[in-house]
Amino acid sequence: MSEEFRDFFNYSYSELTELLETEFGATKFRATQLFEWVYRKGVTDFDQMTNISRELRTRLAAAFVFPKARIHERRISSDGTRKYLFEVENGDLVESVMIKQVNRMTLCVSSQVGCAMGCRFCRTGTMGLKRSLSTSEILRQVNGVIEDAKNFGDSFQNIVFMGMGEPLHNFDGVTRAVRNLTDQHGYAMSPRKVTVSTVGLVPAIRKLAASDVSVSLAVSLNATTDEIRSQVMPVNDRFPIAELLDAVKGFPVGPRKKVTMEYVMLGELNDTEEDMRRLAKLMRGLPVKVNLIPYNDNAGLGFKTPAREWVFTWQRYLNSQGLQAFIRWSKGADIAAACGQLATESKRSSRLPVVDRVAA
Repeated sequence: MSEEFRDFFNYSYSELTELLETEFGATKFRATQLFEWVYRKGVTDFDQMTNISRELRTRLAAAFVFPKARIHERRISSDGTRKYLFEVENGDLVESVMIKQVNRMTLCVSSQVGCAMGCRFCRTGTMGLKRSLSTSEILRQVNGVIEDAKNFGDSFQNIVFMGMGEPLHNFDGVTRAVRNLTDQHGYAMSPRKVTVSTVGLVPAIRKLAASDVSVSLAVSLNATTDEIRSQVMPVNDRFPIAELLDAVKGFPVGPRKKVTMEYVMLGELNDTEEDMRRLAKLMRGLPVKVNLIPYNDNAGLGFKTPAREWVFTWQRYLNSQGLQAFIRWSKGADIAAACGQLATESKRSSRLPVVDRVAA
């Protein structure tokens, strides 16, 4: 991208307001109009922004660009879930997933190319980390799905940062994207509908708690002892369970809102009866709800899927202990879009069957 042009999607509302005032002599109202055209109406052609003067539109067109994330590939699951392989800057590929649920669609977006956390049950972790995505590259995934969803007559109601990468490892890029997602002049999504997931980067959780960014938080716990958690999540060596739960306890939640504790159930490893009882004790007194996620052995990383009835046993027990416990059965396993299955490789698309390739 030429240095002469500015990437519109990298600007927050306040930054755009300041830029328009200092370099274009335009009022704050123009920033409001631009945000609404771009984020509410999906219009990126200045000629169509007819409530802005022609002279200003000409100057803006010479200053800003609206890059797109090219859909390299789209796959559609038998359950209605759609996985997108987006090409961003430098030819890098990232995945986003439109998850089909009973009464809504949830968009799962990536925050990094690869991931540095190395969780043993996650295919993204096998890639290592190449780089973090810019705010624009994150929002381009959102825009790309919004546009493509018109072909299916649907849209998403929730966004989760649970795709490739550790969102809080890309703190600035992710929080800036969240600001535009929730800005009243931008996408105007409720902060309750935007969730940032983390493996447990305690300093970043505390930093997010102290910031002005309002967002829902999900934390991947996945074990009830430091010994097992360190086996499957190397981050636990730096931030053990007690320290992590202390950060969760201090995270601000609004009325009727809770931090989501994600627990991937790995058959015969972290799903024993003792784990079930320890989990209930660990969660006691915390502002949390629990998502039980039966592991997908389709990821091919050597872990087992727990017995279905055992998962229901866990849910019943946790509920009996006063916790809100939900089961999150994975979607899109047949297209490698399920939890823990997201990964891209430079030649992977030529090796896997394509359900639906989208022309550039």
